[in-house]
Amino acid sequence: MEFQHDKSWETFRTILNSKVTARQAWTKFIEFHEQNFPKPYWTSLKEIEIEEEQTNIINWLTNVVTKKPIPKKIVAIWIGLLKFAGDNESEIPTIYFGGADNYDKDDSNWACDLTYLPDNRYAQPGLLQDIDTISKAYEDDYEFLDWILPLAYCAFTFDEIIRTKLDKSLFLKHKDKIFVAVGHDSGDYIDLTTIGN
Repeated sequence: MEFQHDKSWETFRTILNSKVTARQAWTKFIEFHEQNFPKPYWTSLKEIEIEEEQTNIINWLTNVVTKKPIPKKIVAIWIGLLKFAGDNESEIPTIYFGGADNYDKDDSNWACDLTYLPDNRYAQPGLLQDIDTISKAYEDDYEFLDWILPLAYCAFTFDEIIRTKLDKSLFLKHKDKIFVAVGHDSGDYIDLTTIGN
């Protein structure tokens, strides 16, 4: 059965907007695909302990904005997804953190002109690499899995952190809110919960 990108995207948005925990969101998202597009890898993907790295991600974010505080002009944060070259022609899934002095909810071009790029902005979460490893084993489906799963992992994880675990005062020294989006540098993105008081 062929994947339906639009249906997967709409399910992703609906689950993200329900504001459940990252664990609950990930499970619902994988179960949707398991039921509609049966494949052998969904079980392995569902077993990933998505909440396991949240403390490390919070520490990374805190470290980033503590070492180089967010400038007054920044109105939006971009959490970008990309891949760095690794050993033996491998690619390492990577996220990075940057800020922009403009924002448009309907057009991600604002994320192409980041003016806040802290030195320690890159991270390589182990779970993102686990997702990539499982996905790569299924070459015929890899393009779809590599599109939606890293984005879902990051969106569910960062949204829960923003809503429930983030020290917002580190981000709101000059503003009462900062917009946040996560996405592939060369493709789709989604807005997350705004960091606000």
